[in-house]
Amino acid sequence: MKTFSELTGLAFHLVQHHLLDEESMQLAIMESKQHGMSLIQYLVKNNLLSSDIILKTLSKLFGLSVILLTDDYLKNNTLLPLELIRRYRVIPIEKKEGVLHLAVSDPTNQTVLDAIQFHSGMQLKLILTGEKELNELLEQKDPLEMTLHDNADPPLIHFVNHLIEHAVQQQTSDIHIEPYEYFCRIRYRRDGILYETTEIPHELSLRLITRLKVMAKLDIAERRLPQDGRLKFTTTDKKVINIRLSTCPTLFGEKIVLRLLDVNQNFLEINDLGLTDEQKKSFLKALSLPQGLILVTGPTGSGKTMTLYSALHHLNSSEKNISTVEDPIEFQLKGINQVNIHPKIGLDFEMVLRTFLRQDPDIIMVGEIRDLTTAKIAIQAAQTGHLVLSTLHTNSATETIARLQSMGVPSYQLTHSLTLVIAQRLIRKLCNRCKKIEILDSKETQHIIYRAAGCEHCLQGYHGRTGIYEVLSISTQQSHSMMSLKQAGLKKVLQGMTSLIEINRVTYG
Repeated sequence: MKTFSELTGLAFHLVQHHLLDEESMQLAIMESKQHGMSLIQYLVKNNLLSSDIILKTLSKLFGLSVILLTDDYLKNNTLLPLELIRRYRVIPIEKKEGVLHLAVSDPTNQTVLDAIQFHSGMQLKLILTGEKELNELLEQKDPLEMTLHDNADPPLIHFVNHLIEHAVQQQTSDIHIEPYEYFCRIRYRRDGILYETTEIPHELSLRLITRLKVMAKLDIAERRLPQDGRLKFTTTDKKVINIRLSTCPTLFGEKIVLRLLDVNQNFLEINDLGLTDEQKKSFLKALSLPQGLILVTGPTGSGKTMTLYSALHHLNSSEKNISTVEDPIEFQLKGINQVNIHPKIGLDFEMVLRTFLRQDPDIIMVGEIRDLTTAKIAIQAAQTGHLVLSTLHTNSATETIARLQSMGVPSYQLTHSLTLVIAQRLIRKLCNRCKKIEILDSKETQHIIYRAAGCEHCLQGYHGRTGIYEVLSISTQQSHSMMSLKQAGLKKVLQGMTSLIEINRVTYG
């Protein structure tokens, strides 16, 4: 724990003036971080110190004047974007000779001051206000709503909105914003393939990245470390899109990737996944069992999460207690208890799983088995009356058992817990408007297949995706009759659903 000499900022000054003892301050610092609050917010909200006492102490210590806030400061705001005001809990008062007069409750929070100075491009003159008064003003909905259409760079806002709107229209799953020395490349991922959509000047990319970070409530002053955030976007036709945002520092600036998740999307039925009749029968049989471990395997982006969500959708009923632990939660499932892990505060897969087992579960979904401890808890649950679903990174169904054994799981435990393994890939479907017939000659016969052509309604001759699967039923030992990924793919080629080139691409030739 920090000693008094290691305390900084507000904490140091309050302890130095004997307003709070060291132990209580250390606990307040830790808990404020866990609750995503500033220290001063936490102290006042939990009645550890009054807003007035903190205000008087800081005013005397720093010689700053005090202001009484009114609604007008927000109603007439033209100085800072609303997102910044909400994020950093500051109120712009006025601008004089290029200096922004800013009301703050904690003048020692250098991170906040750096962020405001960076975004505004102005020097700051601080004025003190009480945390209680500041909080009351920020919680008033009407003044905030009146500033939604402030002067936060309207052309840039329009560009960002158009970028996301266009991506949604193109059925894009990801937007990549990649700064280079003299330009910034923007690419969309559609049907698993990245393609360039536009280039913008490098100078514009800095403003674009800042705008997106503000929308996701990230620290705009921090450009040296990766950050992750979330935001919601509503399209012009009222479709709500959840967006996960990830930043990564590169040689010429921060690269940003936006993952677009349509919250209005109807979850796929198991019938729509792309399983063959026999594979679907095995899957549904395993899902009907009261206990056992079902694993879905494949590389990142192979659709494992959607398969699990489809299974949960099939199983979901008021008679079942279903809980999931995920990193991160992709979609919200009504009627299912979902937990997002938070390793920084100790909320990891192991802790959540152990908690689940004390809450009378019927079905548990683990986003991914990453280590031996998680594997053992999942297997234990599968052996003691619970149906457990999870994912694992292996290339095929048969490799899954070897992978678990290499992690340290004994063979006898797998024998008594593992019921089904599914390996999968996502393949692009041919565009039905423009696909072209080809004749495939073999030694015995000819087959009619199709190839990609390309038209205005598709991308490179493809539109949409479906899955190909290996399904290994452990209980019935179907390894000899199991259809491989390659065989499943060739079956879809003969059905005219995809091309031979696509199957070779996905299954590595």
